[in-house]
Amino acid sequence: MNPQTVEQWAEYISALRGERLWAKAVAANTLTFVLALQEEGLSGQEIVNIFLLFALQFRADEQALPINMPDQYLSYPDLLASAGR
Repeated sequence: MNPQTVEQWAEYISALRGERLWAKAVAANTLTFVLALQEEGLSGQEIVNIFLLFALQFRADEQALPINMPDQYLSYPDLLASAGR
């Protein structure tokens, strides 16, 4: 079952490490994923918060943020910068 709330997403993302974090974060960073979250009833701000959780988990896992990925919805580095992180 997929996480349904930002809190559930936070718990799920905090458990991701290494290649699994990378794979999930890259797969999530697409318009398809955003549209699916919107269909589940999440607001735009909640979706941005989920992306921010992924970006912060890269830092916690001491990994470089993915950049210039094909079909990326947003830039994880730019998101962190705009959030003052």
